[in-house]
Amino acid sequence: MRIIDECLRNKTGWYWSKEQLIARILEKSDIMVSERTLDNDIYLMRHCTQLNYKAPIKYLKKFDGYVYTEPDYSIEKLPLNEAEIAALAMAAATFSQYRHVRVLSGFASTVDKVITLVNQIRKEGAEEPFRFIDFEKAPYSVGNEHIDFIIESIRSRKPIALSHRSFDQPLPKDRTVSPYLLKEYRNRWYLLGFQHEDGKLRKFGLDRIVSIGFAEGTRYVEPKDFDPELYFRNTIGISLEDSEVTEVILSFSPHDGNYVKTQHLHSSQETLVDDGKEFRIRLRVVLNYELVSTILGFGKGVLVLSPERLKDQISDVLEDRIKHYRNM
Repeated sequence: MRIIDECLRNKTGWYWSKEQLIARILEKSDIMVSERTLDNDIYLMRHCTQLNYKAPIKYLKKFDGYVYTEPDYSIEKLPLNEAEIAALAMAAATFSQYRHVRVLSGFASTVDKVITLVNQIRKEGAEEPFRFIDFEKAPYSVGNEHIDFIIESIRSRKPIALSHRSFDQPLPKDRTVSPYLLKEYRNRWYLLGFQHEDGKLRKFGLDRIVSIGFAEGTRYVEPKDFDPELYFRNTIGISLEDSEVTEVILSFSPHDGNYVKTQHLHSSQETLVDDGKEFRIRLRVVLNYELVSTILGFGKGVLVLSPERLKDQISDVLEDRIKHYRNM
């Protein structure tokens, strides 16, 4: 249909026969269409309510060809409604956050075109990019330079050899990994893959990768029944060393409860009490570092009611900090 539109927009007074249109479609797209298919496409351009092109295509018998009766018409000039404009703007704004990733940087000019188009349609000035939304972003993030290489290794099914240093280890360790997934959490990127040394799924923070390259002569291990959504279903964050799902009961002050009520901590969140004195919830999650950090982030606005081991863990952290402050 785009090729048909391109042909009929010709301003030289040319009338396009079916044979010429079919030949141009083959030339431009390497697709051979029949006359019946061409007739159907032209009919849809004229009358399909879902496409809503309402193309002013007319066949003139004496010229044995098709032409637009409105010289300035094009399916490329169709107006967008406000919802479509907003969707385009949101997509462009989202995409622009990842311009630093080389594999995506080739689309930067396309994003700029979308931004300009949206501003032109809204008549808000095409020279200035729209600033109606500002995504959370880290001011400085180490490790993003590895994203392109990892994407390529995942796509090409090539194992990688990496040197990774944990924050609590003085020296890096060499690992061979069949990469499966790149995951972002709180502006940090992580690689999830099969570690050949122990035969287990492991995660690696990109900011802790010292060196990386292809593991020559190593066979890629395909993931078995690996589904990222299912893998992280019971997890807050990225850590999954303990896969046991535990029932967690948290009691929030009414003020802090409003935040948890309007943005759930996890998909399993259930409200148990909401009486103006407390907001109590139940979660079914893995007990991990991110869960503890999330709870501590609410300060005095939350109490852990169960399980006991999570209560003890939070209590130990708080007592340690109290001792630290009192000894300063």
